[in-house]
Amino acid sequence: MASSSCSIDLSGPTYCIVSGASQGIGRAIAAEVAKLLGPKSLMLLLARKADELAKTASMCQSDNVKAIYKSIDLGKASTKEMNDVIVNSLEGYKVTDFATCLIFHNVGSLGNLAIETARIEDSNELAQYYDLNVFKVISLNTQFLKIFEAVEDRIIIVNITSLCAIKPMSGMAYYCSGKAAREMYFKVLAEEKKHIKVLNYSPGPVETSMIDYVLTEAVNDNLRDVFTSFKNQGVLLKPDMTARKCMKVLQAGKFTPGEHVDYFDDE
Repeated sequence: MASSSCSIDLSGPTYCIVSGASQGIGRAIAAEVAKLLGPKSLMLLLARKADELAKTASMCQSDNVKAIYKSIDLGKASTKEMNDVIVNSLEGYKVTDFATCLIFHNVGSLGNLAIETARIEDSNELAQYYDLNVFKVISLNTQFLKIFEAVEDRIIIVNITSLCAIKPMSGMAYYCSGKAAREMYFKVLAEEKKHIKVLNYSPGPVETSMIDYVLTEAVNDNLRDVFTSFKNQGVLLKPDMTARKCMKVLQAGKFTPGEHVDYFDDE
């Protein structure tokens, strides 16, 4: 990991969004970051499943942190809906109330694993995949930047990426290409807005429902073998393990703008 300027202090009043916060890595990140936030902090948790979001919110709520949640399908939400959900969460607050304005882009999906890469031709299915995993992530991020423009130097953006963004994985053309496009967007943003802290964090192989999805849906033998090996050898990380590493990397602040940092990278 490259060395950067200084550590990041989250102990002041912080506004924090976590997308895909209803389960797995998103829930773990929300719970871990909530422990670090100072008094008068506000968290907005986004995902589709309201009942699961409520559980995550209860894990984050404390004397220091007010945790609210909104059920929203980010793959279908309009720009106005994204803007409204952030603006509405700020009722009773001003953007200048917060010392740090933080967003974790965790929402994502694996895409169609039941088709060989050379056979991909359904442009509608591809469009739906990219809507959720790339285009709507960009839209949400843009609304966040607009709303907090007056305090832009306080913004921190964390994109939950993957090793698959920089290394091809047989049988995962949707996922690899989507992660690569998404990560490059954040790298370009970091290049243009050097006063905004941008981190691309790769969480490593994590024990979530996505593992079972791969084993059930994948038609690529190599992909199934890799994930079967992960599961059988017990090398999968628990969500809270990678969430704690993400917080450690974030607080240390040693990453360069838009840098890709993996769970297994040296600190």
